[in-house]
Amino acid sequence: MRYGHAEITNAFAEITNAFAEITNAFAEITNAFAEITNAYAEITNAYAEITNTFAEITNAFAEITNEYAEITNAFAEITNEFAEITNAYAEVTKDR
Repeated sequence: MRYGHAEITNAFAEITNAFAEITNAFAEITNAFAEITNAYAEITNAYAEITNTFAEITNAFAEITNEYAEITNAFAEITNEFAEITNAYAEVTKDR
């Protein structure tokens, strides 16, 4: 069976259209991957922000802890000074 010029042309047109559909499908898949990649980047950035915020909170807590230690040490020094004063007063007043 012989095919005419019009039939061959139509067959090539169908093949060309099929390739165009495949190309469009690949473009859609590529776009979907781009959206997934962008969403992953947003999630990664959000995670980085959370991690940085947690680090800031941790650092602030460390600073507060250090301040508390300094206050505690100052209180201990005051307590020791008070003990020395109390002991000195006891020494002065013990023979009275």
